[in-house]
Amino acid sequence: MNQKTINNAVIEIFIGDLINAQYDAIVIPTNSRLLPSGTLRCKVLKEAGHTIQVECNQIIRKISNVPIGRVVITSGGNLNANFILHVRAGHDQKKLMLATWNSLVLADKEGLSSIAFPPISIDILGFNAKICAGIMIPTIQKYILEKNGNLKNVSVCLETLPEYKEFESVLNNLTAPTLS
Repeated sequence: MNQKTINNAVIEIFIGDLINAQYDAIVIPTNSRLLPSGTLRCKVLKEAGHTIQVECNQIIRKISNVPIGRVVITSGGNLNANFILHVRAGHDQKKLMLATWNSLVLADKEGLSSIAFPPISIDILGFNAKICAGIMIPTIQKYILEKNGNLKNVSVCLETLPEYKEFESVLNNLTAPTLS
């Protein structure tokens, strides 16, 4: 585990299992219809229980689809997390940045103090860990510096040591912004 404290909030990376993470919310990637797809999403939905897909279906009946960059929230079902943030990241770096930012905005708006992300675009969009880390970690830092109200812990849960090393490099190289 590695972490950095910025404005009384901790940005943390660790190798572990997102499903068993004890945070107010976990973030998982989604498709436009909030249906099971992708290894992580299917695993989380299975562990969380059937009620989560029921909640997702109710959301889709109201909004029709989840646009790229948008995030919706459901309960955490049977998970340790109280909530699941379902985020649609898109197919480029700007969309990953928007998805990360909007996840933080929604978590903060909901009064959550802790949130755990996976490396959102690695499996689905084919980004490598270096690109993903280079977008997610600075976006988290920028949000904490500029907008944060409630978040005290923002974590990225990684599955492999190579992914961890890429995120660790970016986290260790964060610099304090200069004030002008």
